[in-house]
Amino acid sequence: MLQTVLPLEPLEPLESLESLVREAKDGLSFDRTISRRLVHRASVTEVFLTDAAVAGADRFLIGAQLPRNHALYRPEETGQCDFMLLVETVRQAGIYLSHRHYDVPLGHHFIFKALSLHISDPAALRVGAGPLAVVLDVNVATPGGRTAGIPGARNPRRFDARFDMVIEVGGRECARASAGVTVIDGVRYARLRQRGRTEGTVPARPSAYEGTAPARPSAYERKGGAPGDGRGVLRPAPGTAIRPAGTGEWRLHVDPTHPGYFEHPSDHVPGMLLLEAFRQAALELCGGTVLASLEAEFAVFGELGEAVTVQAAATTAGDGRMRLSATQGGRVLATAGARRA
Repeated sequence: MLQTVLPLEPLEPLESLESLVREAKDGLSFDRTISRRLVHRASVTEVFLTDAAVAGADRFLIGAQLPRNHALYRPEETGQCDFMLLVETVRQAGIYLSHRHYDVPLGHHFIFKALSLHISDPAALRVGAGPLAVVLDVNVATPGGRTAGIPGARNPRRFDARFDMVIEVGGRECARASAGVTVIDGVRYARLRQRGRTEGTVPARPSAYEGTAPARPSAYERKGGAPGDGRGVLRPAPGTAIRPAGTGEWRLHVDPTHPGYFEHPSDHVPGMLLLEAFRQAALELCGGTVLASLEAEFAVFGELGEAVTVQAAATTAGDGRMRLSATQGGRVLATAGARRA
């Protein structure tokens, strides 16, 4: 895999550095994927990153190839690539950089605290006759003081970072994203999970995830997610209580055998599943076709043996913005703000 290393010392004039960055972007390869282990994927077909280059102190360039179609991620009704495909690419970029450039050992556990994506130029993300070549220009902030390429971390058992990304296609900025993550070793993770589990949590049983089949196709399913294809993750909430206008409530459908959301074993509700639920709830509520932005924060782990409720409410501004939440047994798992395109 190509690893272009740019000078770290200041250059005069500043345009010289940016010229080198542009050259490095042009030199990124899209011929093969990086190791699946570096992005925590079991299957190589689920790896979207292809190359990376160092562009300065804590600045990196990452190449990614987005497929025209995918079992989970399919072109939006507007013709652009799936919103969540970009989210997954952002997730992989943060994991890869942590392992490759910040000495985070394989086997450590990644806990995403926040993740956001804002689409600014959807036309640049239109799916064409071939896969989409995307460049992520990433700046990494490490509150713990760790710097890329410098061995000797302050705390080898924990790593905290925020990844701020500018996403480009053909040299054209089309989106911005950010991800906040905490990484801990296996011992700390086991303690954290044991402490966080609520009393009475039962082991996972297939019947706990079956849920109730939708009485009618959801808005998401009517826009391309055919019933039964495994992409719809919301089910009607139990009960028949009438909800206020501009609000919605659903039960999250969690299937531990799902080949996408549980691509590898997990002891908790995956964050990507919660984000997908937020996307589908937002579109169900507003009747839109695609999201323009999503900003999510994760609070605690969701347990596999308990029901998760997803709620959405439109803001009073009437501008297509919504607030969303996922709760379990009175605990807030995650919250988000979304805006339809």
